[in-house]
Amino acid sequence: MFEGCVEIREHYSDYLDGLCEPQVVKSIRFHLRYCGSCRRELEAWQTMQGDLRGLTRYQVPPELALRLRVKVSQSLHGRLLERLRVWMDNVLEPMLLPASGGVLAAIVCFCLIMGSLVVPATKTPDVPVAFVPPRVQALPAFDFNTGDSHIVLVTRIDAGGHAMGYRVLSGESSPELIHKLDRVIYFSDFQPATWFGRPTDGQVVLSLWRITVRG
Repeated sequence: MFEGCVEIREHYSDYLDGLCEPQVVKSIRFHLRYCGSCRRELEAWQTMQGDLRGLTRYQVPPELALRLRVKVSQSLHGRLLERLRVWMDNVLEPMLLPASGGVLAAIVCFCLIMGSLVVPATKTPDVPVAFVPPRVQALPAFDFNTGDSHIVLVTRIDAGGHAMGYRVLSGESSPELIHKLDRVIYFSDFQPATWFGRPTDGQVVLSLWRITVRG
C-alpha cells in the first residue's frame, strides 16, 4: 500500500493512537516486519509517547481557561471580513430565499412592462429633432445688384428671431452694398433655432445675388 519508509512514518502518530483504518494498520505491520529502520523509529515514537504520559498533569484554573477561550475567539473574529462573513451567515442567510424570489419577480414584471412599451418598427426614417437651425421668415423691401458674383453671409440669430450681426464670407462688398445689407439683415424676421423644441441662438447662411424684393 505504501511506497517507502517516509510515507509509512507519516502514519505513526495515528497508528499509536489507534486511529488508522484496518488496511493501513495491516500495511504498516507488514512493512515493520521487514524494515529494521522503521521499527527503531516506531520504538522512538513509543518511548516519547510513554514519557509524555508520565508527565504530571496540571489543572488549568477556570479564569485562565476563560481568558484563553476569549483570546481565541477574538483572534478568529478579529478580521473585518471574517466578522462580515459571520454577520451575513447569521442575518442574511435566512432572508436569502425570500429576497431571491422578490428580485426574480421584479425582473419578470420589468420585462413584461418594457415589452408592452416597445414601439413597432416602421420604414419611416428617423428625423433628428435635437437641433433645428434658424430660417428666414420675412424680408424687407430692398433692391440691389451684386453683379456677376453672389455674396455669402453668416448671420447670427438670437432666440427671439432677431439678427445680432453678420459676416461676409465671400463676394465683393462696397460701403453702399454694406448699407443695403444692414437694412436687409436687421429688418428681416427669422425663425430662431430650436434645441429639443426650445428656442436658442444659432446661425444661418444666406446667399444673395441680383435680388429685388418689393414691399
